[in-house]
Amino acid sequence: MQVEILPPGAAVGDDTPRIADVRAPGWLGAALALLTMTAAFGVGFLALFGRTLLASLLVTLAWPWVFSSQFTAWVFGAERVVFWKILTLFLIVDVIVRLFFRRELWPKK
Repeated sequence: MQVEILPPGAAVGDDTPRIADVRAPGWLGAALALLTMTAAFGVGFLALFGRTLLASLLVTLAWPWVFSSQFTAWVFGAERVVFWKILTLFLIVDVIVRLFFRRELWPKK
């Protein structure tokens, strides 16, 4: 079976299926495809690191009420805590904890 693209108003035969007025999505379709791909990446990232992101956000917001600015400057080198530093710290801790809870790496005696 052959599919043939015809211009509008062309004669159509009985034995060959024809598609008329077919258009490519263009820039809008490419932008929508890019947005779909970005959304899929974001959902996957949240599935992997959602708890870590939430925990680091909560720690970043609660840090000034718990610790003084002198202690924060001693720990992080600045008077205010930076989100990406807390996120990096939590990601490292998350990887270490996941390694220790794997059964095949540390068999029970």
